[in-house]
Amino acid sequence: MGSASPELRAHLDPNAPHYLFPDPADYYWPNEDRPWWECRVLLRMVDGEPITGSLTVLPETFTALPSTVSGIRQRRLALTARMLERDYYLWWRDHEKDCSPQRCGYPAEPTA
Repeated sequence: MGSASPELRAHLDPNAPHYLFPDPADYYWPNEDRPWWECRVLLRMVDGEPITGSLTVLPETFTALPSTVSGIRQRRLALTARMLERDYYLWWRDHEKDCSPQRCGYPAEPTA
């Protein structure tokens, strides 16, 4: 639901796995008035830094991790995403000043 900004998509590491898993607050599980899932994301940026965030998705668009990812690895990924304090806003705030097509392949938006 919604779409990620072009600069976010451009700054994701194209060779790294990015994870998404349902992680709603106890009072925010899907119901007939709210058919979407509130999810936590664990992303790796072009500079190698992992960041976290949230995203809403419709359940029918959600794909489970492959069975080759062990249960303990799944729990570690979820815990890592929950423990990270650095989200896209904080990452971009620090990255934007050095962003250039030469450094990361994406031009920073000019600030007004």
